[in-house]
Amino acid sequence: MNFLCNRVLNMRRFMIPPLLIGLLLALTMCGKKGPPLLPQEDFPYKIVDLTGGWGGGWILLKGEIDGLSGSEKAKEIMGCRVYYGQYPLENPPCDSCPIKYHGYHEFGSEVITEEGFLCRVPENGDGQIYFFKVHLIGPEGVLGPPSNRTKVTVK
Repeated sequence: MNFLCNRVLNMRRFMIPPLLIGLLLALTMCGKKGPPLLPQEDFPYKIVDLTGGWGGGWILLKGEIDGLSGSEKAKEIMGCRVYYGQYPLENPPCDSCPIKYHGYHEFGSEVITEEGFLCRVPENGDGQIYFFKVHLIGPEGVLGPPSNRTKVTVK
């Protein structure tokens, strides 16, 4: 029995220093968990009233830019990211159903005009229904809020 008590006492001596070091480290840490990245600023500009039309192998998307006033602000927009979902005419999702976007195209600042937003997206074939949403791209690649969703039928 005496041997067992001595063994437990020796074990305590070896365990106390690591426990104290661990406690000291835990008290000095910041406590905020998350990725070690700087928070990105919000990019407020977005496309409103997005519409689309088809012709000549291209889908033409148009819209207005909400929150944009003056040519200086237009310089903050680096381009846009156009997300698209493509479905066959025979089996399209309903207008209020969630859409799975299959990919996106990125465009530069040439899509920003004095009238607003104007973009030509290549279409991949006849007999398709396309759904689009657009995010404007700000400085350092920050994405703005999504536009409304628009639907274009290519027959």
